[in-house]
Amino acid sequence: MTLGRTWRTLRHVPLPRISARLDRRGRQQVARMFPRMARAGIDRAAAALALPDPTRAALLDVAGHVGPLQDAVHGAHLDGIPSGRFTILNHALEFDGPAGIDWGGDFGTGDLGTGDDALVRMTLGYMGFAVPLLARGDADNLALVADILRSLEDGNPWHRPGVFRGAWNPYTASHRVINLLSGLALHATAGGDPQDPRAMEIAGHVRFCAAYIRRNLEYDLGYNHLLKNLVALAVYGAGIGGVPPQWDFLAGAVRAVLGQTVLADGGHAERSPMYHLLGLGDVRMLGACKLFGEDLGALLAETANRMAAALGTLTHPDGDIALFNDSWRGEGPLASELVASELAGQAPAEITRLPDTGYVRLGGGGDGGGGGDAMIFDCGACGPDDNPAHAHADFLAIEVSVAHRRLIVDPGVASYAAGEARDECRAAASHNGPRVAGLEPIEFWRAFRVGHRARAGEITDPGLDGAAPLWCAGRHDGLRDSDTVMRRYVGLWPGSALLICDVWMGTARSVASSRFLIPATWRVVDTATLTFAAEDTRIDVRVEVRVEMQALAGHLEDVAPARHWERFGVAAPAHGVTLVAEVGAEAGESHRRAALWLEWGEGATRPDTAALDALFRRLIAAA
Repeated sequence: MTLGRTWRTLRHVPLPRISARLDRRGRQQVARMFPRMARAGIDRAAAALALPDPTRAALLDVAGHVGPLQDAVHGAHLDGIPSGRFTILNHALEFDGPAGIDWGGDFGTGDLGTGDDALVRMTLGYMGFAVPLLARGDADNLALVADILRSLEDGNPWHRPGVFRGAWNPYTASHRVINLLSGLALHATAGGDPQDPRAMEIAGHVRFCAAYIRRNLEYDLGYNHLLKNLVALAVYGAGIGGVPPQWDFLAGAVRAVLGQTVLADGGHAERSPMYHLLGLGDVRMLGACKLFGEDLGALLAETANRMAAALGTLTHPDGDIALFNDSWRGEGPLASELVASELAGQAPAEITRLPDTGYVRLGGGGDGGGGGDAMIFDCGACGPDDNPAHAHADFLAIEVSVAHRRLIVDPGVASYAAGEARDECRAAASHNGPRVAGLEPIEFWRAFRVGHRARAGEITDPGLDGAAPLWCAGRHDGLRDSDTVMRRYVGLWPGSALLICDVWMGTARSVASSRFLIPATWRVVDTATLTFAAEDTRIDVRVEVRVEMQALAGHLEDVAPARHWERFGVAAPAHGVTLVAEVGAEAGESHRRAALWLEWGEGATRPDTAALDALFRRLIAAA
């Protein structure tokens, strides 16, 4: 089984990527065994680079993108840092002052979930908190950041186990270059002395990191990791006024990673709204560096515009992202704030599609049509075949907002470490799509490995027109050891109602059902009619929004306790609503079907039996 699973994973990975992984792992092993020799080689490469100048205009432009992001993540948690209190990944960590940070400590206990130590070490090593600290422009915070950086260097010797999965992971070092250089630029702008010995010490560390990243580019992973590596080198180039001659590969590498990571419709190839949001920031930083020629500069601007437009399809009326695949809230500014300038004055479209990425959005924008109602539909691939590390089994899953409040939510991310928590948040059983008991559409193993994976796609057959004013549909197949094909139709009456119709076709006789996750911010106020209620908190006058759910085909089980993780690793209570399919026979083909009607306003007519049967027949026959 292990050999088969490994083959089902590796057959999608090009040989150069496998070779790059072996090469990088080999370099790490040599560095562990001979740390002085390895560091001496990086020191020589670093000595050939000029020290960055924090007062350069391009670097300040970069900092204009980095500052708001890091302020959104760390701005509320700065006061405790001088005494050794950090908030990392939504969890409080306490040390004996900055010098007492245990960079190799066991952080995977308690609510965070055993095994997330590496991610905590990496996030600490990003030093994102240094940006708002340095932006204050005072000598005390400069000294504080220098002390923390000294602690990082002393606490992460290269012979130490796990160091290359923490502070000296190339991805971590890339974040650190971007954050520290941006912080120094903001420090200088706020009146700080760029020639202060502690600022020069920080700049020296950044120079070493830049040389280290150049030697350890993550060609084996590609996508957001390689993009971050190249952004770090470009930001360093902005700090020294140009691309060093020994980095003449940079423009070509940037062009290649853009083609790999950003799809034609502007979506992110890894199909994660969170990495899309962060990737947009990376592309903007590359443009702000002003290092590249006119052609590549124009490509960066055009790519950023495409990504900004696509981000609207992945954004709820509350202004924040949907949480499909590995995504959570709070990793950056609100999506609506990030693209406010590009989308200013544009009326929100009622239907937007990302055909290459595989997402559809129905409904108006934040204060647009539909009173803040929206539905976002995942009907595409789980990720790029050569690296679907951030995939979840959310085929044909939906997220729904009613009156600006999230009603149906994705489970989010419980953990990045292999184990029960990660398995739970990635499984089809936890998502809002149609499923078959005992069968999973993706073969997950370890924390980021994927063997077998199913396929999904949008159905645009015009024969489905007319049942609802706004609609979309999709298909999903590829369950292991099953010929079952699933189809879903979603219709929205903005301000009024939502209709979800699911069909299962095939010989599998396991229980077919669809599960919907409702956050506990919605209360069950009537079990007989299954009515949920929540307050509209956008206005001063108390207004209660009520949503009634009714099974039009199949039957609803009792509401069960559930949970979700809209903030990384922080479990929040939810309601699990399960709709069990019934046997049906339309168009001469035996199948199972289920339909759920959600109503919260006037203006929509609930489909009768004949209308529903006709819709199911059209869904089955749709091309």
